[in-house]
This record gives sequence, C-alpha cells and structure tokens, in this order.
Amino acid sequence: MTTIRYQEGQNEVYNEAGLQVIGTTAPNLNGLNPKELLEASLGLCISITLQKQMEQNGIKADFSEIVVNVAASKRSGINSRFSDFHIEVALPNSLTSEEKAALLKRVELLCTISNTLRISPDIELTEIEPAL
Repeated sequence: MTTIRYQEGQNEVYNEAGLQVIGTTAPNLNGLNPKELLEASLGLCISITLQKQMEQNGIKADFSEIVVNVAASKRSGINSRFSDFHIEVALPNSLTSEEKAALLKRVELLCTISNTLRISPDIELTEIEPAL
C-alpha cells in the first residue's frame, strides 16, 4: 500500500518502508507531481519487465544501458484524464534487432501498469478514520 500524508506543508509519499518521495503540485519541482508519478510508474514497470525478460531468456547485457522515457499527454478537448502515453526505450547496443523487437513485444504483453492503463480499472474511493 502507498500512503500520502500532508506534513509540514508538503505531500509525502510513503510505502511500508517509510518516506520515499515528496509529492508536488507542479512539474519539475523538488519532488514529483501526480503526472510525473504516473509516468514514473509506467516507465519503471517497463524497465523492470525488460530486465526480467532478459534474465529469463538468458540475454546477457548491461542493464544500465536501458533508458525509458515516458510522456503522458491529453488530447484537445479531453479534460481530467491523460489520453496518451508516449514511451521511448533505449536498449543495450549488444542486442540484435531481433532480440530488441522480441523484448519490446513481450514487454507490451507483460507490463502490469501498461496493461492496467489500457483497460479502465474500477476505482473505489472510501472514507476512513484519520490516523492519530
């Protein structure tokens, strides 16, 4: 579970290990805004899925060469949701074109976050008692 608390004038994002990141209200500040967190979630899922697929298929490569860029955008006339995610992936140079194509195809099928975003999930919002 992820928890967001407003403390000392800022939104703090926690997981069970503790404070992980500061949430901001605008882009490119010290911390991440909701759009950047969404982009980061999608990009991290793709990166992790790539690494796991390479390991499972015995593909030896330098994972530090993997770079994932994600940009969420809204189409004209669409409010209150992102309509498009543009993802760029740099793969290790040691991979063949065939290996790269196969990896990207598998990642599209296996990344949980991208699969979730492709199909509208059910979202339930409930009130709880504040923690003291």
